[in-house]
Amino acid sequence: MPGPFLCVYGHTNLDYIMSLGHFPELNTSVNIEEIKRYFGGTGANVATMAASLGVPTALCSYVGLDFPPEFRELMTSKGVDLSGLVVVQDQETPTVWIISDQEHNQIAYVYQGPMGSMDRMPVQLEKAKTAQWVHIMTGRPDYYLKVMEECRKAGRSISFDPAQEIHHVWDAPRFEQAIAMAKAFFCNENELRTALRYLRLKKPEQLLEKVELLVSTQGKNGSLLYTREGVMRVPSVPGCKVVDTTGAGDAFRAGFYAGLYRRHDLVDCARYGSAAASFVIEARGSLTNIPSWEDVLQRAERIC
Repeated sequence: MPGPFLCVYGHTNLDYIMSLGHFPELNTSVNIEEIKRYFGGTGANVATMAASLGVPTALCSYVGLDFPPEFRELMTSKGVDLSGLVVVQDQETPTVWIISDQEHNQIAYVYQGPMGSMDRMPVQLEKAKTAQWVHIMTGRPDYYLKVMEECRKAGRSISFDPAQEIHHVWDAPRFEQAIAMAKAFFCNENELRTALRYLRLKKPEQLLEKVELLVSTQGKNGSLLYTREGVMRVPSVPGCKVVDTTGAGDAFRAGFYAGLYRRHDLVDCARYGSAAASFVIEARGSLTNIPSWEDVLQRAERIC
């Protein structure tokens, strides 16, 4: 049986998204205007969205006994291979409390659950060793360095994408080890600055000495693609109403892989990424407004 095109490693979370008018000063209080539970997590977001866009995708992640059956049903209904989703008996599912103000600024409080101790667990490699692309996201660095080493030996294409954990979970020595094994590096603007600092580099282009492709998302300004042939800017989809930006970057990655799976060029891949992200920002929760591939194609036509 052939392996998946994409194997994603990362969090599977319960997200509690709260809205308020403004963030309070220390030692004061403020009223929460809205609170609701959603399904999310970096790994689950990318895997579910990619599978919904027609990409054969497997997810490797760790959850607790309280993992909701309806979350599993959502992912399987979109086609995600969950044979690498491990239920850890004595812990609870990773949970994130995300607080957003009226300007769409966010603060997140993260309970890691079993993802915080995954480096003490046996490394899952079955799906990764047969995938064409292995996408490494949030989780424990020591675990992922083992995964990346084995996938490198097996000739897999590796994307490194530690997201916000680049700032406080990874450190310079381990980051250097990881980037040396990657073919692509995904980040936003803040994460790119930390990556350059870890590597003692001054310009993003210098990262191309380490990887073949650097993808830097720029929020409403779209994305920048850095390759050894040059730098390309791809705009975001114009005219979208922003309700909640949670999971937009993950949706971008899923759209990007949907393009790669269909052998499109990198600029078109980024256009599909922007199109996929545009659906997510129109609703609260990262897996609330999941588009089809036909939806993404249609909306990508709006990008000049």
